[in-house]
Amino acid sequence: ARRATLARRMWKRLMPLALLAGCSRTPSFDERLADRSDGTLPEVLAAKVPAGDITIDGRLDEAAWQRAGSTGMFVSPSSGRPAPKSRVNARARLAWSNDRLFVGIVVWDREATSPFSRDDVDPHIWAKASGIELMLQPGTRSDNRDYFEVQVDVAGSVWDTRFDDYNRPIVGGPDDASKRFGHKEWRSQVERAVRKEPDAGRYVIELGIPFGSLGTSSAADPPGPGDAWRMYLYSFRDGQADAMSWSPLLGQGNFHRSSRFGRLRFVD
Repeated sequence: ARRATLARRMWKRLMPLALLAGCSRTPSFDERLADRSDGTLPEVLAAKVPAGDITIDGRLDEAAWQRAGSTGMFVSPSSGRPAPKSRVNARARLAWSNDRLFVGIVVWDREATSPFSRDDVDPHIWAKASGIELMLQPGTRSDNRDYFEVQVDVAGSVWDTRFDDYNRPIVGGPDDASKRFGHKEWRSQVERAVRKEPDAGRYVIELGIPFGSLGTSSAADPPGPGDAWRMYLYSFRDGQADAMSWSPLLGQGNFHRSSRFGRLRFVD
């Protein structure tokens, strides 16, 4: 009885520490942390899948996603090194069909929030929400010409635009609220789904982007096997105070610098 009493007392002392350790533990990532501080541009191989093999529902449970190429874990945008304490560690998988690019992104954000709704038109996601950003430049150029930007947050709201050149055009007032970024009349026509997984401390954003929406006067035709495009992926929250990226910037401009975009290669 005396031993049982001592054991209960010891448990009462240790239980708060156990609970604290459980609340502050590093998330369990499903890939190893990466280091891209040497500046080498990353490349991901997007597997081709038959039409209908992927349903945009936020689950990533189809066999096609198991064949899809992985970016590996995102890294610190500034240094290219892993940042396990970031609240937006992420990785993505890529696949494609004859008419669409598929992107599945997992973000380890336990407290992801958004003030927006799915039907809001071009809300400033980067300023107020937890979300992801995708930049696409068809072809292998790094001249910053004719690239596209799509942001999606945990509410499923979308902000998308098209740029002629590096950060151009941007018109309007002195702050983000009064500025117009790029050609806002452009629509990505992205199909998207968001799934929160609170037990795993993360959320999933699944995208299907029609290649037909990505045409400009100088952009490449829809891809074929062996073709490569330039691509950038980014996860963020808290007005981008916490952010991770697939390819680090390493001080070479901002997230629009296509020379720091990684390579998306389309394979059979």
